Amino acid sequence: MAENVLYADLNLPEPTRPRILTVPDVQGSGCTYAEVKVKAQDTNAAENCKSSGKSRCSRKHVATLVVVILILVLAVYLIITYGPTAGSQQVSTTNIPEEALGCPPAWKKHGRKCYFFFPQRKPKHWDASRAECTAMESDLVVIDSREELTYLLSQTRYNYYLLGLRYSPEEQKWKWINDVEHDPAMFDINGHHRDYLCTVIGFREVHTAPCDGSSTTQNMCEKAARISKGLQKQS
Repeated sequence: MAENVLYADLNLPEPTRPRILTVPDVQGSGCTYAEVKVKAQDTNAAENCKSSGKSRCSRKHVATLVVVILILVLAVYLIITYGPTAGSQQVSTTNIPEEALGCPPAWKKHGRKCYFFFPQRKPKHWDASRAECTAMESDLVVIDSREELTYLLSQTRYNYYLLGLRYSPEEQKWKWINDVEHDPAMFDINGHHRDYLCTVIGFREVHTAPCDGSSTTQNMCEKAARISKGLQKQS
């Protein structure tokens, strides 16, 4: 019987063992035989490719990590060198000897603080007085110790100077501008506070005063002492 046979030889790569697929002839149907040969791909080459890919991936991760670390180091360096805040500058002077610290002209130095005593006597609201200190990169005086209290009493014997201490009707407490409550053991506050909610120091006492200002009250500011320019040039 005549047969019309068509052979197709396909070589397909596959990462498996070789296989031969044969389709048998159906008698009298004139069918086509197809023989498919699938060749296995070199497994060693595939593993080498994968291994090479992992190596390239690892190198990329390492390079990225190095770049990130360098950026972080550079950022920290720039912050430390060029961007110190006023608070950090004040903290940095705590380990410096007092004799190495100085104050601007017209300011009086005591310990680690600088004080400015305004000569004018004119009614001025407590908020305006504080703003006047802020304009000079300072603030109203906060008494932190008995030593500071003794110094200020000696400097204000003949005038009253405004303090950064006010009475809070809501909390019914005397509080400093740094939100610290006044310690009665430090000193007594003379006078009533029904209408006088601010305080002044002078004539060897701390006394209540009107917050809207008084013709007998002068302003007083304080700030942290800094390293003197002469020592900065030497260092």
